[in-house]
Amino acid sequence: VESRRAGHCMHGEPVTASMASQPSLKGWQTWGGRHAFLCDGRVMVGPDWGVTCFAVALTTVLSVAFWIFVCPTLAGAPLVTSVGMLLYALTLTLLVATATADPGILPRAPYVDDAESLANASAERFVEVRGVTMPLKWCSTCRIWRPPRASHCTECNVCVERFDHHCPWTGQCVGLRNYRYFFGFVLSVCSLCAYTLVVSALSFLHALAAALTDATSGGDRVGVALDERPVPAALSIATALILLCVCPLLCYHCSLTCRNATTSEEIKGTFADRANPFDQSCPANCRHVLCRPLPPSRLHLRSAAAEELGGPMILRNDGGGGEGGGGVELPMAAADEGPPPLRTATLPGSEGKRRPAREQSSPDDVPV
Repeated sequence: VESRRAGHCMHGEPVTASMASQPSLKGWQTWGGRHAFLCDGRVMVGPDWGVTCFAVALTTVLSVAFWIFVCPTLAGAPLVTSVGMLLYALTLTLLVATATADPGILPRAPYVDDAESLANASAERFVEVRGVTMPLKWCSTCRIWRPPRASHCTECNVCVERFDHHCPWTGQCVGLRNYRYFFGFVLSVCSLCAYTLVVSALSFLHALAAALTDATSGGDRVGVALDERPVPAALSIATALILLCVCPLLCYHCSLTCRNATTSEEIKGTFADRANPFDQSCPANCRHVLCRPLPPSRLHLRSAAAEELGGPMILRNDGGGGEGGGGVELPMAAADEGPPPLRTATLPGSEGKRRPAREQSSPDDVPV
């Protein structure tokens, strides 16, 4: 595993603009987040990739035990085993997709100096989405204006579009570009556990029924069934405990999806005192969150570092950024997540002063 910790290159020195511009370095080699990289930057995993490996190992052990010790005890064993294998493959596929997909990371602007960063930190920017005024926050770590619904993940040390939460089991942030994979992963885990629980319980109940009808089994019929089929009994308990944890999570994310909300917004109370401008009808919200085409990734980890770090997220406050000069071009989310790029207004007589600017956005700018 080739990893790059926050703000450091392979020898531990801070990543500077001059280092980033060296043609021999690629974007992943000067990465400022806490991710780990495989295959020369082709695969990116989160800082908790060890927990992800544990989740894969646990799922595999339970599934293999189910195939070997439970399925053969029931009629139609080949069919029962095939369904279990299909659910297992689907679960691991969605887990890997969630753990390795770019969640919607916003590239940094390393060329913004400290003075400009401090000035932007004290400035105010607003955007209006369907009649709701939303503030844009300056990230002093990534040195960008975060678009609406974006947030900085302290675990990965990156800003993520439509940030939902950081999932330790997948070791990755869950955001705009991998939320559907995460949702499918939670759903597949529930399906796999429910299937394993039902089949294992049936296998154990068959052994218990046989013990109850056997006059020679003695008084402890449950003990006899446990001695005969301990693995089905253990799998029933294990999968039931997992379901108790995962099913409420699935119900919670179903509620979020139907309302086009995020875990981060719920925790922070972003729309506690105002309407959620992204919330449309339940079917429209489900299509928007789970079925719409994914926007392309903003990251080019295998490109030259200078090209990657000099991307569209760099803030310019030098008079050439906005229309008419003196403007600041703000990074916005993908077209389906917010209004078009916002530029600060230069008001008459306000040269050299920082004033909040607000730009109207029509409903068509944030289609659902």
